[in-house]
Amino acid sequence: MITIGKCPYRVSLLGGSSDLDWFVKENGYGHCLGFSLDQYSYSVINVLPKNAKKGILEYSTRETYSSFNDIVHPIVREVLIDLNITRFIELKTFGFASGGSGLGGSASFIISLLSSLCAAFEINLDTKEAIEKACLIEINKLNKPIGKQDQYLCGNKGFNSFTFYDNDQVKKNHLSKNKLITLKRLANNFYLVPTNKNRNSDSVLSDIRSNKNSLEKILEIRSIASNFLFFEDERDFKIEECFHNSIRDSWEIKKLMSNVMTQTLSEQYEEINKLIPNNWIRLIGAGQGGYFLISTKINEDEINKLLDEKCIKGIFKAVISDEGISVLKV
Repeated sequence: MITIGKCPYRVSLLGGSSDLDWFVKENGYGHCLGFSLDQYSYSVINVLPKNAKKGILEYSTRETYSSFNDIVHPIVREVLIDLNITRFIELKTFGFASGGSGLGGSASFIISLLSSLCAAFEINLDTKEAIEKACLIEINKLNKPIGKQDQYLCGNKGFNSFTFYDNDQVKKNHLSKNKLITLKRLANNFYLVPTNKNRNSDSVLSDIRSNKNSLEKILEIRSIASNFLFFEDERDFKIEECFHNSIRDSWEIKKLMSNVMTQTLSEQYEEINKLIPNNWIRLIGAGQGGYFLISTKINEDEINKLLDEKCIKGIFKAVISDEGISVLKV
C-alpha cells in the first residue's frame, strides 16, 4: 500500500522574526499572522518487504540506506529515528517550493513526511502533535536557527495567528469574524512573484541573530503585529487600513535588517513597483531570495492582461488553502 502525505506551504504576513527561538527565549514571546497556501509538499511512502536489504530515498537527489547513519538528508534521517521506523521504505517527494523558497518549504516537507509515515505504520499522531514534533526535530535536534511560525502556519488551514512563549507554550490568537472576512477579501488580491533566487535561510537567520541591531528591529516588528492582532475597531475599512499600514511599516523595518535585501532584489522590487499598481510589496521569508508578495490594486483580469503585455513570468495568485494536512492511502 502507498501512503501520500500532503501539507500546504505558508505565506507569512506579520510578526516574522519575532517567532525565532532565540528571540522568544530572550524576550518572552513572539507573534505570527499568515495563511496556508493552496500549494503543497507531497511525501509518497512505499513500505518495502521485510526481506528488503536497503531503503530508497528520492528527493532532489537519490540515495539508498541500510541504516539510519547512512541517510544524508538530515530531516528524513531524524524523522525515521524519532518514529523508530525500522522497516525499509521507498520515499519520493514532490513540491514546487523547496527549502529556501521563503514559503515554509522545510516545514511543509517535514509535516507531510511525518503524516505519511504515521499513516503507513499506523502511528497515532494528531495535527498538533505532528506540528510540535516537526518543531522539535528542526529546532532541537537539527539546531536550525528558526522559530515555529512555519510549522504552525503550514499545519493549520486558512488564516491563523499564534503567539509563541518562552516556556514552549503556543497560543492560537482569536481573529474576530470581521477581521477574518476582511483578511480573506484582501487576500483575493495577493500575488506571489518569484525572485528566481533560492537561498539558505539558516545562514540568513544566523546573520540576523549575530547583528547587534536586530533585536531592536524585531521588537518593533512584534509591536506592529500586536497592534494589528489586538486592534479593536471592527469596521472593515478600518481593519483594512490598519492591516495595510502594518504590512508597510513592518516591511520598512524588515528590509533594513542584515542580509535581507541584496542589490538584485532591490532592483526587482523597484521594477515590480513600477509595473504593477499595488498597496505594498514585501519579500516573504528570511531574505536574500524566494518570493515577493504583492497586494495589487487591480483585479485578476487586469493583472493577467498586464502580465501578458509586459511578458512577466512565474507570478501566481496566492490562494488560501482550506484543506490543510491530509493523507491518502492507495
